[in-house]
Amino acid sequence: MPQPMGKSEMPRSTAARVENVKKTLHSSARGSHRTEQVARAAAHLFQDYGYQNVSIDRIGAAVGLTGPAVYRHFKGKHEILVHALMSQVRLAEDLHAAVNDQGTTAEERLHLLLAGFGDLTANGNEATLWRREQRHLDPAEREIFRKYFADNQEQIAAHINAFKPELGEYKSELLGFAVLAMFSSTPDIRGSLSADRLQEIQRALAWSIIECPLPEHDPDVAPDPAPTHRQPAGRRERIIDAAARLFDERGFYDVHIDDIAKASEMSTATLYQHVASKTEVLRAVLDRGAEGLLYVTADALAYAATPQETLDALVGTYIRQAVGPYGRLMHILASDLLYLPEEEQQTLRNAQREYVAEWVEAIETLSDGLSTGDARALAQAAIGVVTDVTQNPRLRHRPKITEELTALVLAMVRPEGLTSA
Repeated sequence: MPQPMGKSEMPRSTAARVENVKKTLHSSARGSHRTEQVARAAAHLFQDYGYQNVSIDRIGAAVGLTGPAVYRHFKGKHEILVHALMSQVRLAEDLHAAVNDQGTTAEERLHLLLAGFGDLTANGNEATLWRREQRHLDPAEREIFRKYFADNQEQIAAHINAFKPELGEYKSELLGFAVLAMFSSTPDIRGSLSADRLQEIQRALAWSIIECPLPEHDPDVAPDPAPTHRQPAGRRERIIDAAARLFDERGFYDVHIDDIAKASEMSTATLYQHVASKTEVLRAVLDRGAEGLLYVTADALAYAATPQETLDALVGTYIRQAVGPYGRLMHILASDLLYLPEEEQQTLRNAQREYVAEWVEAIETLSDGLSTGDARALAQAAIGVVTDVTQNPRLRHRPKITEELTALVLAMVRPEGLTSA
């Protein structure tokens, strides 16, 4: 089998086809119609500030319209969200069509696909809308979009399996999802990187995932038993536990204080003796996730004597947290942090930065001249992939998911072929 093009210089013919694919995507994404401009502006605002924090007036102002003028194009904010998500679906469909039309071999089609996703996410900011805002769709809409995005994932997996048929569908499924999760994490990966450097890192990450040697699958091995839910004894702990489960399932805005009281098996009046508001509960949940992760990580690092042991401790600790009962806290942190007051958001982001700094230092120590920005991008990508995989019920319960994620993360944080800028 020839060397994958992610690890060697691509032929000129492939480079030309990459440019053709990018032109197709740019033509699909631009569109001059005012409706499309409104939808794109709204998608960026939803991504940066959260759906519930964005008003119609703010969307209108982003494209030079008054709030009432936006209603000439859409009935309301919900319709804009659906339209924006549908635009992303069409971009993915256009990419797959262009790849199949331009690619001449399985290897070339895979390279074109990765270049297309890199261009969309690095230059077009097409990323996290579905991951975070799907909760605001009604059940029928959510199911329709789930099928669209599942088809996208399956097509990526099929390209990987066509390139490496020895993998089989089982391994290709996880690798395809991990590639898509990596590209979906672009807003976190980007940092201060230029678009060109970002795409270099994305390409190296994608190939490190595709080439990752996963443990062999034994169909007779049963998944690890799911953790059982234990009701905390203390009332405040019951509130935090119940709220975390509800926020994870439905999102902060769709959970009411009465719901938390009921799930905590106490009256609303009793609940208010322990917390003053739903926002205070969210803050307590997110504090628990951020500070708890720092605590267990510090404990694990205390026993690491070498740089590799430090990296292994970071990887193992995060994966254990993500697949365990507190993995939901990481999901809530990614989805609902934007609904806290700005000062409290900043405090939690500082805690996140302190945590990621441990990864950055470990990666820099073991790398060959990568910058701090590069190391941070690799760390954020690995953390994002673990978080997304463990939020997928089908993948979360694979029998060897802990070992598979460990292999993926160790490959991602030290990707072959990535040199200093």
